Amino acid sequence: MRSIQRSQLLLCAGAAGLLLTALPVGLASTAMADSGNGNGHGSGGVHGNSSANGHASLGALNAAHASESALANASPNSRVGRIAAYKEAALAAQSVDQPVADAQAAVDADQAIVDADKKNLDSITAAANADGTVTPQEQTQIDAAQAQLDTDTGTLTADQGILANAQATAAPLDATRDQALEAAANKPISDEVVDAVNHLLGIE
Repeated sequence: MRSIQRSQLLLCAGAAGLLLTALPVGLASTAMADSGNGNGHGSGGVHGNSSANGHASLGALNAAHASESALANASPNSRVGRIAAYKEAALAAQSVDQPVADAQAAVDADQAIVDADKKNLDSITAAANADGTVTPQEQTQIDAAQAQLDTDTGTLTADQGILANAQATAAPLDATRDQALEAAANKPISDEVVDAVNHLLGIE
């Protein structure tokens, strides 16, 4: 009985060997590797490369890892020197970007108030004209709503002027910052790349 089982095993092994021999070289190698590996995950190279290239998207901008001393003493034409120039430009732009953000927030709030004023005036006017006659009391309400709309529209206009001035001040500094980053990079620059470089440089 044992000799019969042993003969069957030898026949199976021989058949498998013949199949592998008949396969093309590439497929045979793959089959042998899978056979020896069980689950097909014998290579650990993928995980190693992923870890090693954690900042691969930064490319040359990985120079942002440089120390403060290296940034301060780098040659202007070196990669670290260009990163240092970007940091200086980014900090300068940051000082004028906040007023832009503040002015934009004020304009957005003003616009919401003006929109509400318009709806209120339209509602009061429609109610007053519903019966075809506007009473003195209703006219007083209409006038008050119109006055409020005029006041809030004036505030909106003033804040829009402040926003325009802030944007005009920020524009050249923002352009200098962007140009400095492009000069330091050797790969396409995405928002994620900008955030990563700023984080490395301590720019919030």
